[in-house]
Amino acid sequence: MTFADQPIGEFLDGVASGQVTPSGGAVAAIGGAMGAALCEMVCIHTVSADESSADSGELAALADALTDSRERLLALADKDAAAVDAVGAAFESGNDDRIQAAAKRSTEVPLETAEVCLDVIEHARTVTAKGRPVAVPDAAVGALLAAAALQASASTVRANLDMIDDESFVAAMKQRADATEAAGEAVLNEAIANAER
Repeated sequence: MTFADQPIGEFLDGVASGQVTPSGGAVAAIGGAMGAALCEMVCIHTVSADESSADSGELAALADALTDSRERLLALADKDAAAVDAVGAAFESGNDDRIQAAAKRSTEVPLETAEVCLDVIEHARTVTAKGRPVAVPDAAVGALLAAAALQASASTVRANLDMIDDESFVAAMKQRADATEAAGEAVLNEAIANAER
């Protein structure tokens, strides 16, 4: 069963347990998906309130893009749990090549999560600027959730890099994580400023 198919209470029970997974990466991805869903909701409410407005076409397209981001993040939650489990199995095997491969995967998945969350925040910037005023605060919450998920995922990337011997891979992943996090902070500030106008 995927995390998307689990009741939220069951998922949280799994997090708050003695199991290794789901852990921080999966939780961050789910949080980012929740942020995307909120922004998606604001698009839908805005378009349904006035389909003839100049922004309705753009917001309808953004709703579709946010649906895609939400679904990708839910899938990434599953991929993260699988990557964490693979790291554990690799260490149990004692095979260094297997450990290195699993460690690399355990940084690639949260980095992808961070980058999808950046997409969500960028969409939220538009939604907070053009969404129906009564619903815009929900888009701001969505942006904040996606930003927290981005920061959490970037932190996971950096923590997992300590396991990896390939210096060029480490440098490239760190650079991407840093750039994604910096971009997220800048765009989040714009989204929140839009919501507080």
